[in-house]
Amino acid sequence: MVQKIIELAQIRLAQGKTEQDLLQASETFQSEFLNGEDGFLGRDLVRRKDGTYLDVIRWESQAQADAVFERAQDSEAAGQYFSMMAFDPDNMEAGVEHCPLLCSFNAS
Repeated sequence: MVQKIIELAQIRLAQGKTEQDLLQASETFQSEFLNGEDGFLGRDLVRRKDGTYLDVIRWESQAQADAVFERAQDSEAAGQYFSMMAFDPDNMEAGVEHCPLLCSFNAS
């Protein structure tokens, strides 16, 4: 059985970037790249108390998440979104965690 995955991506804004810049780039990333990608189920972008952000992405499987990440390397919209973020140049995937989804509950 393939297990659904939750991706947790911590985001610190790159120098000179604003929350509004991040939101605009996030919307473009969603509409021009992520929508329609195999295995993509949904995502939420949240602001944390410390002023950083967390992109919470739901995937059908780890393999699909990995494949979309590879395709993102050639996407202008993804590149624009990633340019909003401060990265460790020695470890570009620092702050990204993939967690197996054990169960979900919705309001009834």
